[in-house]
Formats: sequence, structure tokens, C-alpha cells
Amino acid sequence: MEADKPGQGDIAFQANLYESANHSRRWLHGGRRAWVTGAIQRFARRRGTRFLEIGIGCGLYTAEMARLGPVLAIDINPGFVAAVAALENVEARVEDVTSLSLRAAYDVAVCSEVIEHLPGSQRALANIAKALRPGGVLILTTPHAYSTAELFARLLVFPLVRGIVRRLYAEHVEDLGHINRLTRAALLQQIHEAGFDVLEQYDCGLYLPGVAEFCGKPGQRLAAWLEGGLRRIPLLRELLWTQCYVLRKKQASDA
Repeated sequence: MEADKPGQGDIAFQANLYESANHSRRWLHGGRRAWVTGAIQRFARRRGTRFLEIGIGCGLYTAEMARLGPVLAIDINPGFVAAVAALENVEARVEDVTSLSLRAAYDVAVCSEVIEHLPGSQRALANIAKALRPGGVLILTTPHAYSTAELFARLLVFPLVRGIVRRLYAEHVEDLGHINRLTRAALLQQIHEAGFDVLEQYDCGLYLPGVAEFCGKPGQRLAAWLEGGLRRIPLLRELLWTQCYVLRKKQASDA
């Protein structure tokens, strides 16, 4: 039965996204993971950097940050929190970012693939900004509202479509639960209203319906080649799945 299968709230489901037997699915998630991990390493300039993680998932980034400094990791899913609570250098809490209230004590925050699940992303970004020290950075990723992946994902709300896709992938696939899909313009407005400047911006992940399911490694290589071209075209790059940012909290001198 569908209810017995792992879903978005299960660690096994989250981890499999990076280990999928489908080349395109693994590449789509792996490219984002590589970018976020690289950003964490670049902006942890010294031992003891204080990290704030919004949304733990399967704990990939939690473990990476914990090697570099103390981490406060929050999630609304108690299972995700419990899975990282025993890690050295990690304090894990069940908490909602839209009601988060922390003093400005953190150097680097990571919020990857979270705000698309929230009805109040503006409030979430403002609360993260309040928790960062002046000049602190937020590593943020979220889908482009009209990327090919998000356009197709809208069909996954229909059980018949989900069933067909699961057969094609030969593994569990479900509705993504994205209720707050943001265009770049809408997100940038929220970013600036929350008190951030953009330091870095990157787009990644081209989903090609049919090619992803049937063409294996050659299909993934084709998507990667096309991704490189689309990334250079301002309007078309929003067809790529993920918009990635490094944001800097404004300092008093910036006002």
C-alpha cells in the first residue's frame, strides 16, 4: 500500500535521492548537494564557525558543518532531529523556522530545499537574518517556480501519474509537497526585504521528461550539456530546477 512506503518525511527516502539508481535523478540532487557543500566549506573560514541549519533532512549537511564548528540544527520532523542529535558538535531541536526567535549569534546558516514547503517564506528569511551576526551568510536553495522539474512535479498530485512514474524509476516517487514555488523575482524581493545582499547566485539541474526515465547515463550527460548552455541565458536559466544563493546579512554601515 502507498501509505506503507517511505515518503518525504522519512530519512531513507531523503537519502535515496542522492543514491538513486536512476542517473538523472541522482545527478539532479547530487549537483545541488555539491554546490551547498562547497559553499559551506568556502564560508567556514575558521575553526569554530557557528552554524545554523534550517531543515535537517537526512543529515548530510549537518555532518559536514559539524566537522567545521558547532551546529544548531532545527526541523519540524522529530525523526530527522533524533537522527542527528547524537552527533558531536550538534544541538538538534524540533522547531519551526517561521516562529524561530534566536539572538544574532551565528556565522553561517544553511536553508536548502525548505522554503518551498512553507506558506510564510518571507517570515522564515527574516527570522534567519535575525539569528545571524552582521555580515553572516545564508546558503539558500529552492526550486525555480517554472523549471521543467517543477512543471512536471505538479502532475504527481494525481495517483495515476505517480504510479506510472514509480514504475519507470523502479523506486518510490511521490508528490514533492511544494506549496510555495517562487520565481527568481519574487524570491529576490523577499531576500532584500529580509535584509540580505546577494553574494553568489547559481542555477543547476535540468530535468528532461522521458530522457531522464529512459536514456540512462547518456540522457544525464545530455541534460548536463544543455544545462551549461541554459545557465548563460537569463530567461531560459529559470528552466533549471534549483536556484542557489549565498546571501550576506547587511551590516549597519550598509543601511
